[in-house]
Amino acid sequence: MTTSELAVDGGAPLRTQPFGPKWIFGDEERRHLMEVMDNATDGWRSGFKVRAFADAFATRHGAQYAVATTSGTGAIHAAVAAVNPDPGDEIITSPTSDIGSVLGILLHNAIPVFADWDPETLNTDPADIERRITPRTRAILAVHLYGNPCDMGPILEIARTHDLPVIEDCSQAHLAEYRGQLVA
Repeated sequence: MTTSELAVDGGAPLRTQPFGPKWIFGDEERRHLMEVMDNATDGWRSGFKVRAFADAFATRHGAQYAVATTSGTGAIHAAVAAVNPDPGDEIITSPTSDIGSVLGILLHNAIPVFADWDPETLNTDPADIERRITPRTRAILAVHLYGNPCDMGPILEIARTHDLPVIEDCSQAHLAEYRGQLVA
């Protein structure tokens, strides 16, 4: 294709139809939205929809509880807070992820330590996680990428050996399964 054939230069456009509908919401979504709006004046702080979502999420994942956050970044921030690292402590994670995985670590003044990834799965290589453990390591943050769960068996074994908590970032793998169970 020469420059003169490009649509920007007056040639035929590559695409003549839109990618899809502008709105992808149906009647059920509209009903839920209206329920929230109808309760806005006196119940907007009640969180009734948030609680219902968290309860349904917990049930779906076979968990007793779920805590809603404003984003995946907020969820990682909360999970790292539960580990309660001191400034300068290390959390091993993936170099390939959304920045939110790393921000959740940095917001606690902890240091993200990047373990190499497996080129076959694009997930963190468990052997490299183990090589990067130091006396300052406080947790392992496993990031399930592109709907592809990490190999959690070896990661959990490494964590048990070194008495480290494991945080799973499932923001990019909702409803993905590892060995028949939903990643959590």
